[in-house]
Amino acid sequence: MSRTMFIILLGCLLTPVLCFAHENPGPANVEEKTLESRLAVLEKTQAELYHTLAQKKAAGLATPITDRITLSGLLEVEATAETLGMAAGNSEATSDLTLATAQLGFGLKVTEEVRGNLSFLYEEDATDLEVDEAAIDINYAPLFARFGRLYVPFGVFHSHFISDPLTLELGETRETAALFGYGHELFSLSAFVFNGDAEKAGEEDHLRDWGTSLVVTPAEGLELGGSYLSDLADSDAELPGGDYRRRVGGWSAFATVEYGPLGVSGEVLGALESFSADDLDADGDGAGDQPRAWNVEVSWTPHEAVEVAVRLEGSREFAGQPATQYGMNTSWGIVDSTTLSLEYLRGEFDRGFGDGVDTRDLITAQLSLEF
Repeated sequence: MSRTMFIILLGCLLTPVLCFAHENPGPANVEEKTLESRLAVLEKTQAELYHTLAQKKAAGLATPITDRITLSGLLEVEATAETLGMAAGNSEATSDLTLATAQLGFGLKVTEEVRGNLSFLYEEDATDLEVDEAAIDINYAPLFARFGRLYVPFGVFHSHFISDPLTLELGETRETAALFGYGHELFSLSAFVFNGDAEKAGEEDHLRDWGTSLVVTPAEGLELGGSYLSDLADSDAELPGGDYRRRVGGWSAFATVEYGPLGVSGEVLGALESFSADDLDADGDGAGDQPRAWNVEVSWTPHEAVEVAVRLEGSREFAGQPATQYGMNTSWGIVDSTTLSLEYLRGEFDRGFGDGVDTRDLITAQLSLEF
């Protein structure tokens, strides 16, 4: 990317900030921690920026259709411009306009303690229209449970960017699962069980996959925790193809700190040990890969309608993903329920990625609407 283009892009990223810098800072968003807070999202009356996978899946205004049923939705349209720098010194560029997200959700309130949710999702060039989540939520505080098709709490994926963090690319896991938990003001502990699609060679198909998650809030504005998944091959990254020889667990740890308009978040996620070389050896070195990814972000909210963030992330032995990536994002709530975001990311790859790509410059603009 030329210096002139970078200066223009930086100006676009900072324009909303300069427009609102004289205003008082708005409150920072609070990350969902328990099922109770997730259910409360169904009753919210105004849109807010979402920073975790769980928040995005619950995005929408939950408009009442009947006394028991609510309707919510999320639309995201994205324009992208990408430049790949080749190891040989040449480059190639592409651009596109896509309907990145079309999400429609229904909430069902049976009682204050028993609810259900059903959501449909379409992502152009990624997924056809499908049932994204369909779960029964039970909450008898401090105990809670979820049953159905859901994203299990392996990893938190806290982010202020349009593009998913590398931790999500590696760890996002959607399964038909049974989840049980205990929620307290100080901590939330949950465990889940499911029958994953990935199977160890020679094993029968049984309900043997599981995981656990712990989130601790020791002080206001401070949250940290970790999670474990018994088989990382069950994540949506689909690391080993077909049957595999050695089951490898996954782990994650995260921390977020929010102080007034400032916020810092960090997460690391990866395999506990190396996969067998016969199962996963993307670099072809004869040794099994041990994929891992990490992400650190710093955010600033100079106004309740404006948010600015910078990101530094990376990965190791995670095929097709940058070894290091950094960038900046600005989100601007232009009107109620409508947000305009612009981000720039520069990824640096180990030599030999794809056709010898060394770098990638990616600019993404997104217009999102919650209803």
